[in-house]
Amino acid sequence: MSVLLKSKMALTFVVAGGLSLGSLPVAVAQEDAENRADDYTALSSDEPVELTALKCWDVTTLNEDDRAFVMVLLYGYAKGVAGQSKLTPRTLQVAVVNTMLECVDKPDGLVLDVLKTHIRD
Repeated sequence: MSVLLKSKMALTFVVAGGLSLGSLPVAVAQEDAENRADDYTALSSDEPVELTALKCWDVTTLNEDDRAFVMVLLYGYAKGVAGQSKLTPRTLQVAVVNTMLECVDKPDGLVLDVLKTHIRD
């Protein structure tokens, strides 16, 4: 059974600051505090990441900093592919929060596809 489906899970919002975009709330799946470290993974600096193949589960289970980094990277990638180069911190924030909320229900979904449905011009 996935960690996100455990009965003790609660969806909370964590503010991850930085990245020159102000505060970026991201949704995180959170279990009891003592088990939290076991549930999150980190990106390896040695392994390449295929952005178009990242599953929702892959991102929602990242540690807070890596999740924020990946979501901003994916947002910029999606905007660039669409030929757009402008963004506001608020639209980024809304898109990321909505993506993470939807990803909780779709752990096997591709996070980039989910994100694209929440990007507004």
